[in-house]
Amino acid sequence: MSILTQGTHLHLHNEIGKLGERLIRFGQALQNPDTTVGQLTALASSCGIKLKLRAVAESEARSDG
Repeated sequence: MSILTQGTHLHLHNEIGKLGERLIRFGQALQNPDTTVGQLTALASSCGIKLKLRAVAESEARSDG
């Protein structure tokens, strides 16, 4: 078991808080249709997330039979 000093504990708490703020910003950007792929990639990276996107064409059922 490791012993954390008061300074280390505060630093760790602060870093976790900053990560939480970045994750919130990333989540908000995911919900915003105006967010670009570049912005999402940068926000994900700031959270330690490697963002991989794949575009798939959506096809509609043919009605001509």
